[in-house]
Amino acid sequence: MLNSNLSLNLQGVSKTYPGGVQALQDINLQIGRGMFGLLGPNGAGKSTLMRTIATLQQPDSGAITFNNIDVLRDPSALRRVLGYLPQEFGAYPRTSALTMLKHLAALKGIHGPQQQTVVESLLHKTNLWEARDKSIDKFSGGMKQRYGIAQALLGNPSLLIVDEPTAGLDPAERRRFQNILAEVGEETVVILSTHIVDDVKELCSQVGIMGRGRILNVGQ
Repeated sequence: MLNSNLSLNLQGVSKTYPGGVQALQDINLQIGRGMFGLLGPNGAGKSTLMRTIATLQQPDSGAITFNNIDVLRDPSALRRVLGYLPQEFGAYPRTSALTMLKHLAALKGIHGPQQQTVVESLLHKTNLWEARDKSIDKFSGGMKQRYGIAQALLGNPSLLIVDEPTAGLDPAERRRFQNILAEVGEETVVILSTHIVDDVKELCSQVGIMGRGRILNVGQ
């Protein structure tokens, strides 16, 4: 059953790096179920905001909540319901997609027949079943991104963050990736951070424009 009450809220979130660089300046956002596009040029602060929501760094001030979770006080609770695809991610060399996904599933507490079912389903969903025994470091850029979304979807996250997922992909791979995100976004809070206007136009019902560490505008 769809949970229409899913909501991510940010209030007054700010972050200044050493040297005085204001990466985030008083960010206020309310994001519900569906696809939210965060659009802005490189250097706008999008990745800093994504890492902050994903509990990889603490803001200097502000509050972040997801449903009943106080993200800054209880980051481990947020991580249990989070899927995160960073702009750059790694995998063990000479390891197949099937083996790696099984390993990551085990780390998330998914074992036995359930693990086999979940991993196979994700490989089919991301169109990687035929390449399941191929080493990830031999994947094309598009295949690596599809593997990235497969690992991010382990455990059925209710919050999914994807940072610049289609940069460098050819049109066919971009469309395939967009279709996966659109399907996931029907029942999950998905934040798509990108500088590619077409990604947002195709996928997102709500868009935030970001520049110089600020949210400049939010609209449909």
